Amino acid sequence: MDKELKQVKEQYKEHYYDDEISNRIKNKVYERILKDQRKWSLSKKFKFLGSVAVIILFLLVGSAFVSPTMAKVISHIPYLGSIFQSKSISSLIIDELEEKGYKISGTGINYKPKKELEVRVEGSDDYFNEVKDEIGKTVKGILKSKGYDAFSVKVSKELAQNDYVLNGEETKIGKELTKILKQLDYKFDSILIFPRAKVININIDGSKEYYDAVKDDVEKTAIDVTELNNYKDYNIDVNRSTVKIEKADTGALITPAIAEGLMSKKEFKVTGVGYKEKPLSFIISTSIPSSDSEAKALGTEIESMIVEFLKSEEISLILGNESYEIIVKSKDKKKIN
Repeated sequence: MDKELKQVKEQYKEHYYDDEISNRIKNKVYERILKDQRKWSLSKKFKFLGSVAVIILFLLVGSAFVSPTMAKVISHIPYLGSIFQSKSISSLIIDELEEKGYKISGTGINYKPKKELEVRVEGSDDYFNEVKDEIGKTVKGILKSKGYDAFSVKVSKELAQNDYVLNGEETKIGKELTKILKQLDYKFDSILIFPRAKVININIDGSKEYYDAVKDDVEKTAIDVTELNNYKDYNIDVNRSTVKIEKADTGALITPAIAEGLMSKKEFKVTGVGYKEKPLSFIISTSIPSSDSEAKALGTEIESMIVEFLKSEEISLILGNESYEIIVKSKDKKKIN
């Protein structure tokens, strides 16, 4: 590596990873997690090994390099590292659409039943119909420029809060659920009905131990109540949400880049990315059967990419001496790495 590159890397390390910047990154993670919890209350959760890791793909954890010298540095950063050092795909999309003057309320990424990137547009029906196709074209262009070929694009209209009022049946089922759950002495602080998403959300109040003990029973009770009232087209989502974040654990800082990098390209066949904090484990789910002759090679390739990423200077400063495990699973839940 030439002298200039060494100097730039040292300068980069000095200016981007001192304590102040590290704390700023962590604070940004806190802020964005809280913001996303409010804005995307129905975001998908990935469950692995009995723990839940919510993959937040809307974090801006650094800034993109634009100078020729910095471009030279980034050419030496592995694929996942380059994602970590740039804006998330959602941030890139929002920035470009807003720069073009479109009225955007937010973006969301769904991974099941298919990988879909959704952009929600504010404004009247006439405005939405006027800009929908152009927004879709712009988003597809951004995805193509990043080499992200796994996502389809959906452009939808954002309804104002007062654009939808629960009808009589929806109000009735909410009251009935509340009455039954109270009679059974379950502790919960809210029942929310989301007509557009077809979801009834029940938020359990109490410790994690209490939540784990009653979650299945609450869900079954809610299903029984809805079916008895001929209200079968809604999904039941029982959760325990909290906005108290005491610290940004290592997995929360590192996993978003791994998730975006692996799940956005078809070639990796990745369907889920999660982590377990103690001991630190990164769990990657794929769509390839373990019987496929290419399964082992794919598992090894994915593991190698993650190891390369974790050993990079930038991530080593976050990871420190913490040990970790990488588990790549086949479609039939077998380890393939």
